[in-house]
Amino acid sequence: MSTSIYSRLQFNFTPSNNEILLLSDDTKDSINSMPKLLEDWQVEDIANDDVGGYFKNPVANSTNSLLANTFAIEVATSNPIEWGDQSDRANLLSLRANTFGQEIALFLSHTNNVSGVTPISAGGDDTVNFPYYDTATGFGRLLIFLTNQSDGVLNNSPIIGSMTSLFIEEELTANDTIISTDLATINASYSGGFYTLSNSEINVIITHIETANSLIATRRNHDITFYRNARDIIDDYGSVNKFSNMGETQTRLSKEYVGTDKLKQRLANT
Repeated sequence: MSTSIYSRLQFNFTPSNNEILLLSDDTKDSINSMPKLLEDWQVEDIANDDVGGYFKNPVANSTNSLLANTFAIEVATSNPIEWGDQSDRANLLSLRANTFGQEIALFLSHTNNVSGVTPISAGGDDTVNFPYYDTATGFGRLLIFLTNQSDGVLNNSPIIGSMTSLFIEEELTANDTIISTDLATINASYSGGFYTLSNSEINVIITHIETANSLIATRRNHDITFYRNARDIIDDYGSVNKFSNMGETQTRLSKEYVGTDKLKQRLANT
């Protein structure tokens, strides 16, 4: 270890009465009885100011490859002169590729968020409506207990529900392979300054792009919807939890003064 947590503080003061720095025996005993806060590697990382770099996006490589191949298709189909009689269909393919490219960029940003690569501190106002690793796992851990008690749920779906996009690497790779093959087909058809694909062949490629677009859009939108539903449920939990384990004064206030008939009925059944 090249330094220590305490040395990072750079404390440099000696009071005239040195006793100001001394702790009482009772305080020392209390501190020494505390459970261990950090593992050795955590102490070392903090001491060396080497925190961060703990997360990776498991679908980043396949997503970036998909983005590159889609952009190449968009470029290849963007010049109507090179497509002759198929220019209208090629233009549609270019537009679909452009739309898909935008969706891929959103998907990459989303998966960076929920994988922890992009920290929640960088989210700004987005953290209210869009999931990040910390909020997704934080809400999920509480929801595991809530849904177990309310519905008997005994799986981790409350945690991974906001990050299902991280678990489709196989599907992403398969779609990237198809679109990469489509790009090769487009390039191979170029001869004498023109692309020679037929409208039906172009339609097949459009279908491939729309299928891949549907995959990532479905997963991304699912994650966002799940997160917002989770947030609403946690908010509702806070709204009703205040009426659990109330003291004598709160109970009397609720039953005799501030509680509506609805609340009185609820409390009467507990």
